[in-house]
Amino acid sequence: MLASDQTIEEGFRKHGIRLIPKKPAGLVARGCTPHAGAVLWVPRQDLVKRGYPKESARLWAASPGRSEPTPEEWAEIGQRCEDLQRRMLAWNRTSELNTEPAGAPPANQRQGEATQAPAPLALVTPPQWRGTPIPPRRWLAANRITADDAIILSGDGGAGKTTIALQLAVAVERGLGDWLGTTCETGPVIFFSAEEPEAEMRRRLQSAAHGRGLEPDALENLHFHFAEPDDCLLGIGRPNGPIVRTPLFDALRAAAITVRPALIVVDSIAATFGGNQNDRVHARTFVGLFRKLAREIDCAVLLLDHPSLSGINSGTGRGGSVDWQNATRGRMYFETVTDDDGGAERVLTVKKTNYAKEGERITLRWQDGCFVPLGTAPPPARAAADALADQTYLDCLDIMTAQGSNVFRGTGKNYAPGVFADMAEAKAKGVNKRGLEAAQDRLLRAGTIWNEPFGPKSRDSRRLARKPAEHREVTE
Repeated sequence: MLASDQTIEEGFRKHGIRLIPKKPAGLVARGCTPHAGAVLWVPRQDLVKRGYPKESARLWAASPGRSEPTPEEWAEIGQRCEDLQRRMLAWNRTSELNTEPAGAPPANQRQGEATQAPAPLALVTPPQWRGTPIPPRRWLAANRITADDAIILSGDGGAGKTTIALQLAVAVERGLGDWLGTTCETGPVIFFSAEEPEAEMRRRLQSAAHGRGLEPDALENLHFHFAEPDDCLLGIGRPNGPIVRTPLFDALRAAAITVRPALIVVDSIAATFGGNQNDRVHARTFVGLFRKLAREIDCAVLLLDHPSLSGINSGTGRGGSVDWQNATRGRMYFETVTDDDGGAERVLTVKKTNYAKEGERITLRWQDGCFVPLGTAPPPARAAADALADQTYLDCLDIMTAQGSNVFRGTGKNYAPGVFADMAEAKAKGVNKRGLEAAQDRLLRAGTIWNEPFGPKSRDSRRLARKPAEHREVTE
């Protein structure tokens, strides 16, 4: 035993810390190796000999008063071990891209081989910009997500980062104009899912769409790819070398060239990154793949990530090398916060942005399967989504009126939202019955439509119709 190890163990004994934590029976955590005062993940030595990074990952460390991981921490350790194990095995299957031995010089620098002259460095001087307007800065989501770069959204396991990413995808694809209290742009979306299977994603998408009064099957410009767990790496790396893109990354790029999305979501870094998260070169070059893709396609790339245990405990949401943050132009953190009454809320915080004020905090609550900002005021541009439903309602009402067909406010036969939801005009815009019911309430309160009397006065029959201007000031 080294003197440093002996000193560490004496410190553990002083604070009553068990030297080796005991892994719970039944915990699936391949590669999990408890050590004195810590729990590590250790890669397979046969793969280390073939070039896989030999560095182990510290998943938990003891401290005074904390001699054993809690059940929740053991569950997190198990998940991290499985992520690391899956990444290692996927690296093994794609190791043909890693044929160079660790530390080998580039091919054109090997002894006996001719070296090529470097390409000339492209230089630009300010006079070359004379007369050329400065392009305006563009945002996919104002002050949060730039429109032509990659940013990271990290979040605790189970916090709901995939859900809010889906809500963003729905808002961008449908042109709803807002996402969790900020304005957003419009365009096609590619959602690369390496964590959630198709059935689960369908359930979450249904909630996200219904929360905006839409039907999921109307989202024709939202494109999913569900990667297999053992074939989901987008980049792999060698020790002392950068991350290399995989054929799967090239396939994602080809799809982006075809679709020309406004947004690409990658869920998640943990599942698609085949390198050492603590290696600065690996972190920077992996992010660099997506920054280059974003500029080539002219789209935003949102990389979902899991923070480390220290990142969760510190509230920073970070994990691995500091270059995960430094390499991106922005980073958001989605966390669960317990209030004074013991209730749990979610908070989305802009931890970094190079082009706007950082530190924005949005408190959210869970409502009908998705997250909505707290407060009574509607988020900016939500009126755009409401206007879509309102106009669809009025278009359907005009058609029914022109046909001489009556629709009514009360539920039952010819209930207006139910009738309209089955019409081609509503289906084409993806507005469902729930969205039309909300539109009916808004239009009645605004005096745009009313319960128009018709037929014999003795029967006091009323039908829904546009309200004539001369009756606009009359309160029903």
